[in-house]
Amino acid sequence: MKGEDPLVIRFMMLPDDLILNCLARVSRLYYPILSLVSKRFRILIASTELYHIRVLLGCIESGLYVCLRSSTHGANPLRWFTLCHRPGRAEKVLVPILSPNSPTDFRTKVAAVGPYIYAFGGLINYNASSSVMVMDCRSNTWSEAPSMGMARMAPSACVLDEKIYVVGGCAKLNSTNWIEVFDTNTQTWEFLQIPSEKICLGSIYKSVGYEGTIHVRSEELGVTCKLYKGRWREADLMMNKAWGLPSTYCVIANVFYRCGGRMIYWYDSKERIWKTLKGLEGLSSFYRNGDVKLAEYGEKMAVLWEEFVHVENYRENRIWCAEIALERHINWGIRGTVEWFGKVFTSSEPYRLVHAFASTL
Repeated sequence: MKGEDPLVIRFMMLPDDLILNCLARVSRLYYPILSLVSKRFRILIASTELYHIRVLLGCIESGLYVCLRSSTHGANPLRWFTLCHRPGRAEKVLVPILSPNSPTDFRTKVAAVGPYIYAFGGLINYNASSSVMVMDCRSNTWSEAPSMGMARMAPSACVLDEKIYVVGGCAKLNSTNWIEVFDTNTQTWEFLQIPSEKICLGSIYKSVGYEGTIHVRSEELGVTCKLYKGRWREADLMMNKAWGLPSTYCVIANVFYRCGGRMIYWYDSKERIWKTLKGLEGLSSFYRNGDVKLAEYGEKMAVLWEEFVHVENYRENRIWCAEIALERHINWGIRGTVEWFGKVFTSSEPYRLVHAFASTL
């Protein structure tokens, strides 16, 4: 004990409930660092009690989680990270999550509900899988969840009202099995058996929970449908046309955003037109030579992008992140303000962006 700060010693003598009450008031961005203080801190930070206290105190935050794919790690190429503050600095950095049993296939589709991130399907031993894995973001540990009714190699997934809609991802689909719905509260599955026409005959889909319903786009047919009053109806032509372009997308505060061609757009559902997100003119020059991911991040937008830089005799891989506040104006739509951006990951190994999601903690 010699040389230790007396204040630290006295703090560690407090009972668990008081320490939890203090930790609940600290931003979760510092939790990866605080968990290194002691085994006791690590256990308390991973406890469900801390999450419940944060809820009662109204201290809920969004935590950003990122999945990267490595081409040098063989059977387990996926690496999972969470964004946190760098010790002693203002910068943020991606910290690796060292948890066994994490998903290994990049085709696995991911969706987040509350403090949980679910991963659906993918390939296991070269066969499509019906397995579902779930990560409890409070402890950053993976475990098994109830399996799907169908094996799906590369499905799409979206969230609406704490239910996850898993779409496509396998051959021989019809109107009785092309969509499965997972109720995260009851932990049960059911097929969404709603009569549909050609849209259910594909295998590759995009899907999103938007304007109180789900929108599904068939990549083979080039058609977007939305669930309306128990039936499938074709969505707006302009929404479908732009959504079909190579892009990343997300929904924030019931506004549909997509990134394509180095620009970020939002969909004006009243005028039925895609509009450029203003205020980001300087940012677009940064994400010019790699993949980009968008994610809702506490009603703000997180933008992550790749950068590949040649350093001496090797290529350095970098991941950048920007946090964008969004503000709607009556006269000229939605404007974004870059509150922060910086380099959050650097490696001499080849990594690519796979997923970016926010959980509620």
